[in-house]
Amino acid sequence: MIIEARSEVGGNFLAGVACDETDPDAEIDKLAARLEYAIDYKYVQPRNFYGVGGLKIFRDLIWIMRGLMKEDHRFYKKHGLYDFPQKQKGTILKMYLVGALMSSPKLKAKVGNKMNEGMIAPYRKVLELKADEE
Repeated sequence: MIIEARSEVGGNFLAGVACDETDPDAEIDKLAARLEYAIDYKYVQPRNFYGVGGLKIFRDLIWIMRGLMKEDHRFYKKHGLYDFPQKQKGTILKMYLVGALMSSPKLKAKVGNKMNEGMIAPYRKVLELKADEE
């Protein structure tokens, strides 16, 4: 479900997920056939709930954090992904301040990889469970 949602939000075609629980060769063959069909016929799958909902969540997040996420904001603006702006001015101003602070090489060096750690924190428990199984 997470893989499907990530591909939908990113606007990527998901041909399937291969695993070795059954016949791995058959799974990979099915996946390859779906992928070949999608490439040959330029198949564009309609967005499902994950794609539409995820886009709206990220749209709102990027709008609010546009001071920090400058390149994302430019992309969303250029491609018309803002279909209505939010009016959380206090949060927007804070994000501009954080964006200005993050432009400092000294602060960037201090923060290091902590932003990435924060972004993967929700998945940490799942990743640890998977590592324990192996």
